[in-house]
Amino acid sequence: MLTIDSAIHSLHGIFEPHFAVQYLDSNDITKETLKDTQALVVRSTRKYGAETLLGTNVKFIGTVTSGYEHIDTNFCEQNGIFWATAHGSNAKSVAEYINAALIEISAKMQKPPNELALGIVGVGATGGEVKKVAEKLGMKLFLCDPLKNLNDNIFDADIITLHTPLEKCGKYPTWRMANDAFFQKMKHGAWLINAARGAVCDTEALRRALQSRHLGGAVADVWENEPDIDASMLPLIEIATPHIAGHSAEAKINAANMLIKAVGDFFNIEEFKKKMLEVPKNCVGKTYSIRKDDADFRRNPGKFTEIRNGYKR
Repeated sequence: MLTIDSAIHSLHGIFEPHFAVQYLDSNDITKETLKDTQALVVRSTRKYGAETLLGTNVKFIGTVTSGYEHIDTNFCEQNGIFWATAHGSNAKSVAEYINAALIEISAKMQKPPNELALGIVGVGATGGEVKKVAEKLGMKLFLCDPLKNLNDNIFDADIITLHTPLEKCGKYPTWRMANDAFFQKMKHGAWLINAARGAVCDTEALRRALQSRHLGGAVADVWENEPDIDASMLPLIEIATPHIAGHSAEAKINAANMLIKAVGDFFNIEEFKKKMLEVPKNCVGKTYSIRKDDADFRRNPGKFTEIRNGYKR
């Protein structure tokens, strides 16, 4: 048996020749419903650890997201559960979002992009694609990776964009990394973009930095406590979206193909080891409107999950 979060539409009908498959709403994925499941494919909408997996037959868990903080990897490793991610699958999609945000910020600052400096915190798969975007725009770059370099010249940037994983522990934790001290080091009038994880940024610290006018503005695609976000922040945020920066059609297909291959490798199914899905032709080359996504979200921020689940780009 293979269990798939029913919102992962790109995987519907893929595995049936080799598995009995059940599609469940993420809230319905429980120990009871996983009783006969050997493999589980999920999103980042909830946590998966002992409370869900202990006592089940799950031997494989994969996520169609680049981040994996929603999977208790220590529990998995201690209990013989292989875990896989779609790391890098949405990097170009997020970079497209950042490109649109940079154009908007440039207009607000009344300067062309090539007269602005961009600081990128986290220059992995996604940050690397953002770097390419900024180079095409002619922006001066300040790069921070690894995070031990956070106190270097990153704070000389006119705009700082965050692209780190969410880590509460470890050598360089990123939980609420963008805090009061971080914002005070930023240039007066500088902008922040967060399309990483909500809790990388301290919401109340960002509120103070915006209300005091120390920061010139902010773009937020991710939020603390999603989907129960603090809607009182919306009037302070220049561009607000419901965690959709990486949700393009291309990103979803990339993620699906990575998980199909991971399942094929784990269960030694040759059919799944090759690329299975193609990006629909009607989704290629479309112009992206970040302002439309912002307007759609502001009309009903209480429907964060519904908007995100139904999002198409």
